[in-house]
Amino acid sequence: MAERIIISIGILLLIMGCSSRYQVKEMSVGIAAEDKSDLMVGTVLFDDAWSVPAGSIGCCWKNAGALSFVDGVNFPSKVVVAWYDMETDLFRVGEATIDNKAGYEFIKEMKPFIDRRTGQYKDRKLPYLIVGMKRDGLIKVWISNAPGNYLGRQILEIGSGMAQIKELPPEEQR
Repeated sequence: MAERIIISIGILLLIMGCSSRYQVKEMSVGIAAEDKSDLMVGTVLFDDAWSVPAGSIGCCWKNAGALSFVDGVNFPSKVVVAWYDMETDLFRVGEATIDNKAGYEFIKEMKPFIDRRTGQYKDRKLPYLIVGMKRDGLIKVWISNAPGNYLGRQILEIGSGMAQIKELPPEEQR
């Protein structure tokens, strides 16, 4: 009987060790749009558990235009994004699935980079999770070791999805 309990506990620990919940000590989260967009981003919600503010975004595809900082969160497996395109007058809501295992592995293997402006060598392990939106509804998610155009920058696409056009909420609820 004791042998079965020990084996059961061992199997349970093995399963828990292979969980898809990857804790991140600290991370920057960037919100980006294709260049020359005029998007008002309202919701950026990860795993229905934590979110980051966004606001007006008009550039910086893959480069984390609006940055927020989070710590002590689980690396996400999905993101829900809602935005209003001011030029086309369309409201979109969509979800992107994120390969959180690939993102977590990327973080563990991150390399240093060099700031082009200052020439400074940066060896910090601060990942940048970037959520990008295009006017056609495409949502992309990347993980990077640096926010923009730095020497030694690494970037990996870890998620994608598509937003659907939704009816705007009534004026008094906006």
